Amino acid sequence: MSVAKTQRAQKRQLGQFLTPQPLAQQLVDTLSLSINDRVLEPSMGDGAFIIPLIEKFMPLYTGSVEERLALILQRNIYGVELDETLFARCLANIRERWGELPPQHNLVRNDFFREPFFTTEYPVAATNGAFGVSLFTHIIGNPPFGGTLDPAIQDELDKVYGFRNGEKIKKETYSFFIVKSLDLLAKNGTLLFICSDTFLTINTMRGLRRLLMSHGEVEIETLTQFSDETNHPMVVLRFVKRGCTDRVIVDGEQRLRHQIELTDNFSWRITDDHARYFDGPKLGDYMIASSGMTVGKNEYFVRKIENGMIVEPYEFEFFDDPITLERERERARLGKLSTSQIEKIKRQAAAGLTRRNVRVVRRAQPVRIAIPHPDYRYYNKGTNAIVYCDPTHVIYWRDNGDAVLTFKKNGNWYLHGVGGQPYFGREGLTWQLIAQNLYIRYLPEGYILDSGAPCAFLRAGIEHDELYFILGWALTNLCNRLLKEVINHTKNIQGKDFERLPYPWWVPEVNKQAAIAHVRQMIVAAQQGIRYTRESAEIRQLEVMYAFSETAHCITPAPVLPVQAALFVLP
Repeated sequence: MSVAKTQRAQKRQLGQFLTPQPLAQQLVDTLSLSINDRVLEPSMGDGAFIIPLIEKFMPLYTGSVEERLALILQRNIYGVELDETLFARCLANIRERWGELPPQHNLVRNDFFREPFFTTEYPVAATNGAFGVSLFTHIIGNPPFGGTLDPAIQDELDKVYGFRNGEKIKKETYSFFIVKSLDLLAKNGTLLFICSDTFLTINTMRGLRRLLMSHGEVEIETLTQFSDETNHPMVVLRFVKRGCTDRVIVDGEQRLRHQIELTDNFSWRITDDHARYFDGPKLGDYMIASSGMTVGKNEYFVRKIENGMIVEPYEFEFFDDPITLERERERARLGKLSTSQIEKIKRQAAAGLTRRNVRVVRRAQPVRIAIPHPDYRYYNKGTNAIVYCDPTHVIYWRDNGDAVLTFKKNGNWYLHGVGGQPYFGREGLTWQLIAQNLYIRYLPEGYILDSGAPCAFLRAGIEHDELYFILGWALTNLCNRLLKEVINHTKNIQGKDFERLPYPWWVPEVNKQAAIAHVRQMIVAAQQGIRYTRESAEIRQLEVMYAFSETAHCITPAPVLPVQAALFVLP
């Protein structure tokens, strides 16, 4: 996690999206509580869940309001909140509702991951690196999402919560909240969390999905409305710790484990209808996908092509840059260096050693350069064009990108790698990273790859025509539906998402050959100026070619016909 991410505005930094009181009340109402229950709210905010929990416990006790409140806050309800303002507001809300706050209670201001839940009644024993024992019969709340883990302990947290049952758990606030909560939950206990819906399909949450199914029963309910603070889709996760399960319930529909396993990402959004497409090879068996390169400062090296020309405002000079401890610490992950690294840097600095660096110098007068030019290569920027589009940008690439790569090496740690470098210049397919649909197009040879436009390239030994066949498949509504409903329903379409898509193994050979010819023709037409949209007749024609056929394996390949006269085998 970069230092920059830890310096965001506090609300975003903490992943705070407070739960509206009516929704919190609605979820608390679903709990069946007894006087022996212990309930934890690990991110209690201003008390949206704490207040209705207290009210639900009140009738279970006798005595005055003050006596009952004291017993509930000492025996039944535990809460943790990191934000000082919200913590104070929660306590104030309790005082306002019941007239006082007992001097002894289990509401603490702390980082949930630093809170060991030490009590005299329940002695603590460390298990699997996690603090505490199974204290709680219910854990309820709205854990922060998209927040930043404390840099001082995030690596340690990753060791404790970042790997379970042989699977990686994404280092994200709400996923680690869930894992720690599972550790603290008693057998047959209930976890009830409002969560981002991202964990239903994205591959980085696969380990979390497997962990939940290995420990208990899971039910997901999509929230039609969460809060005015965010329009991010949210769900309610209801989990009961009863051991391994072979199904999950999503919005009232059953998802079976054997179907979920058909998807490489262990998707909880697969249905009976989806499953048939995944019962065969995947695109990853034919193509390998790759992200591109992050330059760090595109404005220094990347130029937009306009009317066959670019405007170059800079020159690039190489120089010897003195090595200093301060600069190396700035470049390091989380600003941290090991003792051995520090000693090495000190020796290098004392010896006056330098590192080759590049200086970006603004020209007195920008120059206009005709493209193509030997000092520049086409740069694969993301676009919502489909089938094909002419290059829109170039990148300064004299001496095989020496200036760009030197700039990256001297930047922060996350710039040092060169994403996609083995595939620079190769023919393939590419698409826009952040998009509602798969805006995919043919990528000719010669491009340097940008991180905003993932690419896919044929594996060794795969016939070249598969490139066109797969492009045609990726342009269909069916393929996009499988991508967005099963593989990754977010706007972020990674290379591995593409590899996990089904290969259209069900397409009869006659349709396959017709599709290849059809896609070739569309690429040629696009290179001549035709612009396609998803509503174009040529794109809609692909839906027929790739329609699912139950008898696909029984069809004998037929001769290839001209696209205009091709006969399509209907399913």
